[in-house]
Amino acid sequence: MTEEKIVVAAAQQKPLKALAALLGGLGFTKISYSNKTLTVEKMKGQDIKGKPYLDYRVEFKAASVELSYTIPPNRSRVARLLELLPTFLNILQVAEDYYTVKPSSIYAQINLVLGETSKIIDRDAVEFSTQLTDTQARHADLNAKYDDLVRSTEANTRILLECEQKKDELEKKLARLSGMSDDMLKEALYAWIRLHNGFIDVKEFSKANAVAIMRAEEGLNLLIQEGYIRRRFD
Repeated sequence: MTEEKIVVAAAQQKPLKALAALLGGLGFTKISYSNKTLTVEKMKGQDIKGKPYLDYRVEFKAASVELSYTIPPNRSRVARLLELLPTFLNILQVAEDYYTVKPSSIYAQINLVLGETSKIIDRDAVEFSTQLTDTQARHADLNAKYDDLVRSTEANTRILLECEQKKDELEKKLARLSGMSDDMLKEALYAWIRLHNGFIDVKEFSKANAVAIMRAEEGLNLLIQEGYIRRRFD
C-alpha cells in the first residue's frame, strides 16, 4: 500500500486549538496538536493481519494544509483522488475561518485528476471494446462449429469433445474480461463465511470460485474495513 500527499498553500489566520475542537465532532479517529501543527487522522478498519489502515491524514501548518492518503493495491491513484478530493475540500471549508487558502494550488490538483481520468477512460474504453469484440467473434465462431459437430456422426465424437473444451475455456476468458466486481466478490465471500460457520479457507474459496488468492484477500480486507466481518484471533 503506497502513500501520497497533496500540499495546499494556505496562510493561518487564527490559533488552531479552536479548530481542533471544531473538528472533534466530525468522526476523526485521532486528533493531535504538536509543534504548532494540528493533525487529524481517519483510520479505516484493519487488514487480515490486524494492522490498522490509514485512510487519510490532514495536517494544518502555519503556511499550508497537507493531505496524506493511502492507495490500496486494488485502487488506482486517480480513483483514490476522485474519492478523497470532495472530503478534503469539505475539510478546507470547515477551516475557512482559520486559513486563507491559495486557490491555484487546489485547482492544479483538480485539473490533474480530470485530465488523467479522461485519458484513462478513453484508453480503457478502446482496449476493452477491442478485446470484447474479438472474443465475442471467436466465441460465436466456436458456437457455430459446436452446433455443426452436434449434428455430425459418432465418428466426430473426439472432435466434439475438443471443441467443447475450447468453448468452455473461451467462456471462462469472457468471464475474466468482465471480471468479478468488488460487490460480487464481497457477496460471495460473505455467503461462504456464513455457510462455513464464520470460517474461511482462502485457498479453498479461491479454487471453488476461480478467483485469485490475492483477489480473495482484497475482498476480505474490504469486508473488514466496511465492518461486515471481524478478524478472529485464536
